[in-house]
Amino acid sequence: MMQSRLIKYLRALSVRDRERFRQFVQSPYFNQHEPTIQLLEIILDALKEEKELKRKVVFRELYPDKKYREQTIHNLMSSLMKLYQRFLAHEHLSNAPFLEELSMLEEAYDINQFDLLTNRTQQLDKQLDKYEHRDAQYHYAQYRLNQLEGYYVAGYIDRSNSKQLQKMLDHFDCYYTAVKLRNCCRLTANMMVINTQYNFHFLEPLLQHIRDNWDFFGKEPSIELYYTILQSLQEEDQPERYAHLKEMMASKIDQLSPVEGKDLYEFSYNYCIRQINSGRSQYQWELFDLYKQGLQNGLLLYENNFLSEWDYKNIVTLGCKLKEFEWTERFIENYKDRLPAHRQENAYKYNLANLYYNKKMYEETLSTLHQVQFTDVKYHLNYNFLLLRTYYAMQDTEALLSLLETFRIYVIRNRKMTAEQKRGYTNFIRYAKKLVLLRHQASTYSKKTLQEKLSALAEKIRNTEHVINSYWLLEECQLEPAREGQTI
Repeated sequence: MMQSRLIKYLRALSVRDRERFRQFVQSPYFNQHEPTIQLLEIILDALKEEKELKRKVVFRELYPDKKYREQTIHNLMSSLMKLYQRFLAHEHLSNAPFLEELSMLEEAYDINQFDLLTNRTQQLDKQLDKYEHRDAQYHYAQYRLNQLEGYYVAGYIDRSNSKQLQKMLDHFDCYYTAVKLRNCCRLTANMMVINTQYNFHFLEPLLQHIRDNWDFFGKEPSIELYYTILQSLQEEDQPERYAHLKEMMASKIDQLSPVEGKDLYEFSYNYCIRQINSGRSQYQWELFDLYKQGLQNGLLLYENNFLSEWDYKNIVTLGCKLKEFEWTERFIENYKDRLPAHRQENAYKYNLANLYYNKKMYEETLSTLHQVQFTDVKYHLNYNFLLLRTYYAMQDTEALLSLLETFRIYVIRNRKMTAEQKRGYTNFIRYAKKLVLLRHQASTYSKKTLQEKLSALAEKIRNTEHVINSYWLLEECQLEPAREGQTI
């Protein structure tokens, strides 16, 4: 019984939310079935005391004078699950800005209670005037409010008054544009790392329309933000796009909602990462400073102060790359508990292994790395690259060659990698094998001959269009890298 979906969901609730759900179920308006109330009390007591529940025991407690029926327990659990789903909807309605008030006004309109409608629309107008962010939620609320006011005025007071209806149209355009651009930003970023495609239907005409009407759209911070982000994704060779994002960080961050502020930082991080991966190493310190800012102002953290495991990894990788070992070690330990619970141990072990490697503690690297589990493609790829570098540093040629072959087969067979990623990793594995064999046979060459062969290999790497982690290959050829490859 403790493995049921309902109990799993209740277990995940905070103490406060469990108590709110108890009050919800006990409310006669939502539920008048006493056994359902009692069942919830039994479940919550079991969760509090961390004890097991058996269906027959629960049934006996609920119906001491009746013969056990499995269907009865099933029906009670189903009834409680429906109440839980209604509770979630009620919580969302209560917590979302303006949503509960707007729903009330729309119901008042539908039942012709126009005195309540006119009184409360004035109150909501004042609330919206005081709302500090002109984000998509603001425009959506304004759209619904002006729709109500506009059609009420046109239908019952003055048909020629178009003020509210024009505001309705304007706010809907702003709402739609902001949401469309935000989703296009996120999905464009996804397409750059995941093997998938999206059809953005009339995005280009929309972008042109925004440019043609910048006096209207440009004064909206959320639209300016996502328009600039999308341009930075589509035109990565134009540094002025990133400069515009930095200007927004400096002067307009207070105008953005917390969600938009997080997006501003997140896409700025990703821009810097792509620049680093393209060989522009000057962006490493830029990114490191951005991460520190994001940690300090909380905009790197998600709801409930969680930190993404990928941000965690990127910060550790960058800190190691810049040899900020003491700061990085403190970060690994201090932010471990901010990681999602189901990912926490895996992310912690991998990043600790990465720190050990960069501190040249190779035995500790291997023992820690072998505790990492493969949860997705990213972990598998990063794990193999870190393991390869560790074996290389330890000069274990046999282990290296075996790993390279296993790695090659994994890349070929993987269906979740893009064609570009596969090409990049295949090229890396091919050149890594050549490097390993050259190093293994180093004693058979004169110093001059070995250097010539390494130089020739480095030249091939430079002339190959796409090689993941080329910076490491070039470093191990004892040459200054012509461009630094993927570091994050």
